[in-house]
Amino acid sequence: MGYQLSDRGRRALDGLFTAIQQRNGATRGVGKQFSLEPASEQRLEDLQRENVGFLQRINVPGVRDLKGQVIGLGTANMVASRRSRPNLPRQPKYAGQLQDRKWELHSTLFDTWLPWELIDNWSRFPDFATRYSRQVAISVGLSRIMVGWHGTTAADDTDADENPMGEDVNIGWLQKLRLERPDHVMGRNTVTAGGVTTATGTAKPIYIGKDSNTADGDYKNIDALAYDLIAGMPSWARTSTDHVVIVSQDLVDEKYFPMINRPLSDTIDGGKSTSDQVTTDIVMSAKQIGGRPAVIVPFFPEGTMMITPLGQPSVPDSSNLSLYYQEGSRRRYIKDEPENMASLVDYNSVNEGYVIESTDHAVMAENITFGDRP
Repeated sequence: MGYQLSDRGRRALDGLFTAIQQRNGATRGVGKQFSLEPASEQRLEDLQRENVGFLQRINVPGVRDLKGQVIGLGTANMVASRRSRPNLPRQPKYAGQLQDRKWELHSTLFDTWLPWELIDNWSRFPDFATRYSRQVAISVGLSRIMVGWHGTTAADDTDADENPMGEDVNIGWLQKLRLERPDHVMGRNTVTAGGVTTATGTAKPIYIGKDSNTADGDYKNIDALAYDLIAGMPSWARTSTDHVVIVSQDLVDEKYFPMINRPLSDTIDGGKSTSDQVTTDIVMSAKQIGGRPAVIVPFFPEGTMMITPLGQPSVPDSSNLSLYYQEGSRRRYIKDEPENMASLVDYNSVNEGYVIESTDHAVMAENITFGDRP
């Protein structure tokens, strides 16, 4: 016979069900699918942002529709004018930049389960419901970030074994740039199909070494590469003071990222971080790359560099990277399933999609490696 939930664990679980039911107005109980009210949706987003630091550096707005056009608030348009006579018509200009780029949201499942053994362990604590909510929020938040960096398609049926980083869950930010602004991507060949060119071809490695020849597209250090990437932006975007250089950890060493004195641990990124904290937070360096602040973020692909503005935690909508979700699309139900590995199963779904607000302000290089070109 399998593991049996203790009486204390059962009481804690019943209390969790009651709390979630009351908070969300789930009149039929949490064992039936229910929609999250707007306040509950916002609480869920806030909980993820509180526990996954990188989510504080991107925009996560709720939108009404499943599809729409990117507004593009960055602009170089001249909106100033004069009129010499009152009867001359005034000609307002759009205070933005319509870029003929679309966004589309896809239904995404964030289903989790926790074994009864863990529930029994947590039931000793009076804040059991809080601990549970935090655990789910971290799992969902980290998965959203992983898909944001690695997602290339939105498959009807995903395969986690074939795509362990969520490559088939949704179209993430890096893939968006490859598709929408191929001239802002280095390290990958372009492909033209149906009259549309994208940077989705085979790898075109970039080599960094002291004897590298810049004329061949190689660089003596990552600073030179960063400067070249920034030079590829439009002049008005290039001068932005909000840019940061997002790099993978394999491209920098500890002189760029002196870590807080914490012991190494087995972390979700294979033990490269100094603690589990690093897997959820953004790590900022005191040094710069290409004259811009250098940062490491969770799950960023190896051999990759992206330069774009990231937002400040206290300034809403200040990032160039966004994760849109459809308001009212969240569905949830929670079941106690003895037949499913003796566990609590939490079914969550939401319609969401990844957006780069201004591709003028985003450049990237991938397939970067140290050493001279063979």
